[in-house]
Amino acid sequence: MSKKFFIIFQSKEVRRLLENFFSLSILKLVNAILPFVTLPYLIKVLGFEHYGAIVLALSLITYFQAVTDYGFNLSATREIAKHRHSNNQLSYIYSKTILSKIILLIISLLFIFLLIFSIPQFRDDLLIYSLMCLMLIGQTLFPEWFFRGVEQMRYITILDLIVKVGFTLGVFFLIKKSEDYWLYPLLYGVGFLITSIIAHIFIFKKYQINLIFVSLKKISRNLKKNLSLFINQFMPNFYNNTTTFLIGMLLGNNAAGVFGAIRQIINILSVFNAVVSMVFFPYLVRKKEKFYLFSKFYLIGFFVLTIFIVLIHPLIFKWVGVVNEGSSLIFTILSFGVFFIAVYSLYSTNYLIPRGYDKIVMKNTFLISIFGLITSYPLINFFGAIGGAINIAIAQFLMGISSLFYYLKINKK
Repeated sequence: MSKKFFIIFQSKEVRRLLENFFSLSILKLVNAILPFVTLPYLIKVLGFEHYGAIVLALSLITYFQAVTDYGFNLSATREIAKHRHSNNQLSYIYSKTILSKIILLIISLLFIFLLIFSIPQFRDDLLIYSLMCLMLIGQTLFPEWFFRGVEQMRYITILDLIVKVGFTLGVFFLIKKSEDYWLYPLLYGVGFLITSIIAHIFIFKKYQINLIFVSLKKISRNLKKNLSLFINQFMPNFYNNTTTFLIGMLLGNNAAGVFGAIRQIINILSVFNAVVSMVFFPYLVRKKEKFYLFSKFYLIGFFVLTIFIVLIHPLIFKWVGVVNEGSSLIFTILSFGVFFIAVYSLYSTNYLIPRGYDKIVMKNTFLISIFGLITSYPLINFFGAIGGAINIAIAQFLMGISSLFYYLKINKK
């Protein structure tokens, strides 16, 4: 048995998967845990009112982050995974992707400032929303899709760690009173920008990538080709992000702050799911026959992890400072939803999409997201923040179950 395991771990494919898993795990966990480490401090210094203003601004920016992503974290990754040994192809994919994202970014920024100046509640926090745009710019330009495609994440992990530790230290040393809450999006945005710039410099030097001219016609064709993946990535905002957004608009910044803090804690589960899904996506594009074994172990492991987090969450709440009535129920409901998002990621992202069933995934995501959008207002209006959690969990449950249904249906053919 030990000899068998030794042979398995000698495999170049397995070593690469393990390396990417740990590298991407560090990258994603740093992005999730360091803000989580600052959460108790921010709540204590800023209070839920000012923290809620940050959460509301993040909710608005998240819509446009989905626009600038445009599904490239799947489509561009898929292309690069197929052509990673051709420098000319890599340069072309890199150029058309980054130029497409810049065009979408410019359009998004115009819409954001139009909304800010049109809505009084946003206009009152003009500085916060403007600084959040730095984060959008940094996230848009960050070439995660490239590193995922070539299955090499270790190079940027250390650089990202340095930047994020700097951000965390900045929070503790610079934010001293509630009026300093504008420094949070500034530090966050600058951190993303620095990481993005360094990552691109590394790509040019390490992979000899050349930025080549791509016509608007080809960019338009690229956007049209990826429309189904964009809809698939964007639509969950209608039930997911809109819920947080509506809680802030209907119940106030304080309620948004509490709900945002709970979701920040839940994000630990989401990050773990994202890491596994991202690491295995390019591998399962090339090794489709390995899906069954991967799915069996992953579902069992994620279920156990979810139960564990639910059991220990009172300790986390005590540490963070979340003591509001109904918070534990909200956490449990949201945990239930995250498990089914893991089911969705497994069967949609890692099974259907690698096999070219983008439109089935899009249709599934579109219909459920519209349902979640319709039910968000009445549930929040009648049940408050608990209704918001129920709305998210129901939509995520339907996403997971429907993706499992399509998997079973297609797998029988």
